[in-house]
Amino acid sequence: MTDKIRRLRAPKLKDGELRVYWGKPDKHCAPDVTFAWQGDPVMRADTRLLHYHFGAQRPDPHVQPLFSKMIPSLIEELQARGYDITTLKFSIQKKAPS
Repeated sequence: MTDKIRRLRAPKLKDGELRVYWGKPDKHCAPDVTFAWQGDPVMRADTRLLHYHFGAQRPDPHVQPLFSKMIPSLIEELQARGYDITTLKFSIQKKAPS
């Protein structure tokens, strides 16, 4: 059985869009979960928020000493439950100003 080689391309984002997907942040990196934004430079902080909720481990507040046990990230938890992270796609568009 031959495996197809999937070409990973960076998706084109619309202005005001945040996106989380499986891909390469640039051509010299290995594929991984990628956080991207397009538009106002302030949105860069919003990608950090997405990274915190999707990809960061957090300390378990019920154990002492603190930081002795970490809660797995959402991505790690999904992988442990048998999900294929290479199919991950999340996108959200900023509201138009009223």
